[in-house]
Amino acid sequence: MKNNYKGIHKIQLLSIFYCCMGLTYAQTGIGTQNPQGALHVDGGKDNAATGIPTATQVSNDVIINKTTGFIGLGVLAPKVKLDMRSAANENALGLGTTNMSAVTAAAGAVRYDVNNVPVGAKIEVSDGSVWHKAYVAPQKAVVVVRKVTSQSIIQGSATTIDNWNVVRDMSNSFVPNTGEFTAPRDGTYTFLLTFNFNSAVINDGSRVESQFYNPTTNTVLASVYKTFGQSMTGTSDDANSTRTTQAGGSSTVTLTLSAGTKVVARLLHTLVTSGSVSLRVTSDSSNPANPDDGFNNLTIIEH
Repeated sequence: MKNNYKGIHKIQLLSIFYCCMGLTYAQTGIGTQNPQGALHVDGGKDNAATGIPTATQVSNDVIINKTTGFIGLGVLAPKVKLDMRSAANENALGLGTTNMSAVTAAAGAVRYDVNNVPVGAKIEVSDGSVWHKAYVAPQKAVVVVRKVTSQSIIQGSATTIDNWNVVRDMSNSFVPNTGEFTAPRDGTYTFLLTFNFNSAVINDGSRVESQFYNPTTNTVLASVYKTFGQSMTGTSDDANSTRTTQAGGSSTVTLTLSAGTKVVARLLHTLVTSGSVSLRVTSDSSNPANPDDGFNNLTIIEH
C-alpha cells in the first residue's frame, strides 16, 4: 500500500507539472500578470491586472501573437512578422552594416552602408547577387502663386513683386509676403512670370524688364525685356489724341542655383514718364470668372 501511495503522488506531481507547462506555453507574462500573447513583456510594468491594456500602455510592450507568432513591438495585434506601428513616437528601425556578400545575405536582406561610396551612406537591399542602394527621391520644388492685391510698380526703379497669394508650394520654399524663393537644393529651376498692368497712357517705345534677382547678393541673375511700340500719347503725330493701353507679357528663364540661393521677381518699366503704374488684379479673388483675375502669376519648377 505504501508503494501505491508513492505512485499516486508521482502521478499527481507530474500532472501538475505538465499542466503548468501547458499554461506557460500558452501565455507567458513578464512584468505583467495579464499577458495578451504567447509571450508578453510589459516593459513599463504599467498594464492593468485585468482587461485589455490601452494603446499607450501597450506602446512599451513586446508581444508574440499566440496564433500567428507575429511579433508586435508596442503593438497588441501585429499584422506582419514584425510590427512596430505603436501609438508612441519611438518607432524607428535601426540598421547597421554587414560585410556579408549579397549572395550570402540572400535576396531581400537589408543593410545600412556607411562607406559613402559612391553617393554617400544609404540603405542597401540585396537581390541575391548584388547590394543595391535604395534611392528616395526628394520632394521637388513646385511653386504656383498669383497676385490678388494691388501693387504699384514705380517708373524707372526695379520693384520686387510681393504679397503673393500661394496656390501651391510643394516644398515650403516660397515666402509670399516678401516674394522670396529659396532653392531647397543644388539644381536647375525654371521661373515663369506673367504680368499685366492697368490701362494707362504709355510712352512710345516704352519697355518692361522682368528681373530675377538675388536679394542677398544684390545681383540680377537673369532678365527679359518686352518693348511696346506706338501709343496715342497726345502728341501731334497722334492727332493730339490720347488712348490708354494695357501693357503685359510673360518671361521664362531657367537658372542653375545652389542650395539656399534666394530669388525674387522684379519689374522695371518706362511705361510712363514719371510716377507708377499698378498691376491689374482682381477685386474679387474668390471669383475666377472676374475679368481682372489671373493676369499676374509666378510659377517655379525644380527639374
